[in-house]
Amino acid sequence: MSNRFAQQWLEILCRIVPQTQSAVLMVNDAENKKLRPLAKWPENAVDSSELSAICKLTLDKNQPTCVPNVLQPDQRHYDFFGVPLFDGSLFLGVIVLKLEHALTDRRQAVFAALEQSVHWWRLAQSQRQHKDSFYTSVVGLLAACFEQNSYSEVLISLGSELTRLLKCDRVAIGEFKDNYSKVVAISNNAQFDQRANLLQKIADAMDEAIEQDSVVVVPDAKALSIQRAHQEVVRKFGYGSLLTVPMLHDGEFIGAVTLLRSEEQPFDNDTVRLCQQALALIAPYLALKKLDEQALSVKIAIKLKQRLADLLGVKQFKLKLTTLSLLMLVLISATLRGDFHLTADAVLEGKIQRVVAAPISGFLQSAALRAGDTVRQGEVMASLDDAELQLELSKLDGQLQKFRREYREALSGGDLVKVRVISAQIDQADAEMELTRQQLQKINLAAPFDGVVIEGDLSQKLGSPVERGEILFKIAPLEGYRIILKVDESLISYVREGQKGALVLASMPSQTFPLLVQKITAVAKTDSGKNIFRVEASLENAPELLRPGMEGIGKIEAGRASLLWIWSHEMLAWLRLWIWSW
Repeated sequence: MSNRFAQQWLEILCRIVPQTQSAVLMVNDAENKKLRPLAKWPENAVDSSELSAICKLTLDKNQPTCVPNVLQPDQRHYDFFGVPLFDGSLFLGVIVLKLEHALTDRRQAVFAALEQSVHWWRLAQSQRQHKDSFYTSVVGLLAACFEQNSYSEVLISLGSELTRLLKCDRVAIGEFKDNYSKVVAISNNAQFDQRANLLQKIADAMDEAIEQDSVVVVPDAKALSIQRAHQEVVRKFGYGSLLTVPMLHDGEFIGAVTLLRSEEQPFDNDTVRLCQQALALIAPYLALKKLDEQALSVKIAIKLKQRLADLLGVKQFKLKLTTLSLLMLVLISATLRGDFHLTADAVLEGKIQRVVAAPISGFLQSAALRAGDTVRQGEVMASLDDAELQLELSKLDGQLQKFRREYREALSGGDLVKVRVISAQIDQADAEMELTRQQLQKINLAAPFDGVVIEGDLSQKLGSPVERGEILFKIAPLEGYRIILKVDESLISYVREGQKGALVLASMPSQTFPLLVQKITAVAKTDSGKNIFRVEASLENAPELLRPGMEGIGKIEAGRASLLWIWSHEMLAWLRLWIWSW
């Protein structure tokens, strides 16, 4: 194939596929056994390294390939498409396109256009020796159409070029929609009356060709197709020769073209073939051009209609089976009812908790117990250093002896005023000594009852100062527990006092403990980045192995509901909130 023809073919292909930025056609070089570029678009393009990479990827996969949303050095995103070219089992080359990135999925449309163009290129490859003029005519026809800006201008140009190229009296172009055809363009006429009798009959002729999925030529002595509508156009309006060619895109009819001549100029096989090839190439471009000019809502509706047609049609059995299975699952889950359980993190706490605080300020001398240890009532848990208190007691005892000696001297001297003063000092010293003795009695911190230490480890703080009232330990009894459930704020509306449930602890995953909701706090707090409500529940028949601080998962029975609602209520609640936030 000549470089000139390949360049023209590639340029037409790039115009067929909207938003094409660059392209390259690589063909197999039999001498060097390597791929070489036969044509590129634009012709003055220099750097094609990214296209070469896609070409290599297509060769490795040996199938049509798409690499979407690739960021390029110009900080823009592009989609790359590659298609290998074969003639039967003979490998011919690779075509690679670079397109502006689109938000909607257009792979099917682009690959369809590529496959249609490749088919034409393959046909040209096998017949190029004696068909140069034929394809030059087709290229000229298509080039004239691609120069137009709008869809309607493309239709008018197509009709006019077919009229000029094939020497027709008139060419009508129709769209096929809702199972019938409608004439949308007439050669050399920008405006026409849709209600004209001729146009209605031509539309009937288009329907006749589309229904038979074949080209209809009148006159044709060997024709096997029905020609009733075409014969009526000949009989009533004087056109002796008619040719109608249906247009296909993506396996569906999108319209037809009817060419009219006088009786002295019948349509020969070459003319029919030229028209078929030209329309086969232009059909994908017409479909993409029309879709590109539609509003976004119309594009969405078309996509939905295509998906619905796939579901209801005879194709894509797996898709229909999957959809039917999902539909059956939704219907069954909406009918069946099940128990609705609320799941929340749970912590085990004692019903009663007591703190052991420092009775006086001092220094920590010993700490025999730590969190997790069991204690007996009266058992010493920690002690404070009594050195300062003993010194204080000795000091006060010396002062007391001094005051008593002075008291006796004042009494023997008859100094009544001094006697009263010293007597008061003696009373004060006695009181201070009594206070010091009481403080000495409190330096040993004893357990108030039998239980387990749930908080406090002073083994690393020996010798450190403590302040009066500072909490050193927390103790909980070994019997009587409550469960604290951390219920998410999105689920708290389903929780009621008196509801039952079950608890599974991380330390005993094989056992389930029944629980009963007792209290719901009215204030939320933040925990691990989520707003939660504290729900208190009682635990029945607690075994001796339980200890305060154990964690697990609790489930609250919140009634019965449909399985569909149980599975989807959280997502629906989030969706309602998200819509409301708009």
